Amino acid sequence: MLQLIMDTSNQYLVVALYEDEKCLESIQELGSKRQSENAIPYLEKLLKKYNKELLDVDEMVVTIGPGSYTGERVALTIAKTLSVISSVRIKAISSLAAYAGLEKCVSVIDARSQKVFVSTYNHGKALMPEQMIEISQFSQLMNDYQGYQVVGQSEVVDFPLHEVNLAAHLHELAKLQDAVDNVDALVPRYLKDVEAKKICL
Repeated sequence: MLQLIMDTSNQYLVVALYEDEKCLESIQELGSKRQSENAIPYLEKLLKKYNKELLDVDEMVVTIGPGSYTGERVALTIAKTLSVISSVRIKAISSLAAYAGLEKCVSVIDARSQKVFVSTYNHGKALMPEQMIEISQFSQLMNDYQGYQVVGQSEVVDFPLHEVNLAAHLHELAKLQDAVDNVDALVPRYLKDVEAKKICL
């Protein structure tokens, strides 16, 4: 089975190919501003390097937010396009869950304006609803999750940065996730509805 993994939702651009549980290659590049520019060229580069075609992909794993309003759409658009021209399975995974993987973690993403997106995970299961909170509330939340590793954009909440392999996390999480039944109806996950609506106006 050939699996394509893409994350364009936040600070990293991730493009990876797995074949029969083996990682052929993974690109994880910091720089969220250039994801829409680099996502397809990086994908084409990997496919060419391993003599694969886009139509060879059996399963595509994407993140769907929360995160960048524009970034979330990049990988999702590629997934939707591929689903039209092939029988690929699409699996959509939370961007917060991607940082945590199968570990016991509090996952954080910068939501700007002194806010963060946050949730807690253990073995791929969310222990609380994904939500947006004030940064000033984070220490109070951590009182309930002492001993948990803080991952993601942890420096925003004054925790050390903990580097993770997002492609490997998404590969493992995909095993716990069912394929999307209706890819056309798949939409990015927004927790900043007010800000998103302003952008659309």
